[in-house]
Formats: sequence, C-alpha cells, structure tokens
Amino acid sequence: MVDKDVLSPSFYPLSEEFRSRDFPFYWVARLNAKYSADMDALLKPKGLSSSKWRVLMILHEHGRLSMSDIAIHAVAKLSTITKIVYKMQEAGLVTTSLSPEDRRVTEVSLTHEGEENLVIARELTHRLVEKAFRGLSSDEIVVMNRCLSKILDNLSF
Repeated sequence: MVDKDVLSPSFYPLSEEFRSRDFPFYWVARLNAKYSADMDALLKPKGLSSSKWRVLMILHEHGRLSMSDIAIHAVAKLSTITKIVYKMQEAGLVTTSLSPEDRRVTEVSLTHEGEENLVIARELTHRLVEKAFRGLSSDEIVVMNRCLSKILDNLSF
C-alpha cells in the first residue's frame, strides 16, 4: 500500500530519480507560456495582449483599483503594471486618477471603450478556453484549481 503523504523521489530536484516531466512546475511553466503565447496571438490583431486582457478582466471584476492592487491580482511587478496601464490609458481603455484618501495612490478604472474591448477579447478567447479544457470535466477543473491553490498557499507561508 502506498502512503499518500509520501511524495515520489522523482518530484525532488536533489533526487537521482528526479525527472522534469514528473515535476508539476514543469507543466505549469509550459502551460503558462503556451497559454500566454496563444492569447497574445488572438488578441494582437485587436491591439490587445494577454497582459492587457488580464488588467481588463481584473478591473471588470473588481471595479476601481489601485495600481498596486492590480499588480497583486495580475501577479506582476508594479512597474510592469504601471507601464501597461499607461499604455491602456493612451489607447482610451482605462482612466487613472489620484485616490481621494491617499494622493500618493493612483487608481484605475475601465472606460466604456475598455468594456467594449473586453467584450471583444472575451469572444476571441472563449474558443481557446474551450480548446484548453476539452476532455476535462467540471469536477477535474475544480480539483486542479484546489491543488494549484493549495500549492500557492504553501509557497505563501
């Protein structure tokens, strides 16, 4: 009988049995790179990118947010988000203003044009998501999300 709490040596980089294809982070990194490249290819003709898509979705879900909060939700550096947001502002997708509570904080909101671009982006990316999840059940996706969330929590402490 296999002890469920004991991981295979092939998961540990110091082990002689370590194999990258058995390492979940190998697959996470490859998946993220492939997903981002495919998203960028779909969105580029519309003047968007996977990074801009992420900012649009975050603002759509959360409403007005500070640049720092967007960076946290996007899992990106503040300097990167700042550059993206200002490019989006130039394109008319978002507006920025100083926070009334703390004038050092820049807050970001979607414009009507940003919402319209989000609708287009969602239509374009819907097919990619369908393709990515082909053959997976809702239960499998829930379990995968739970596992990934648990790993993130473990790394956060």
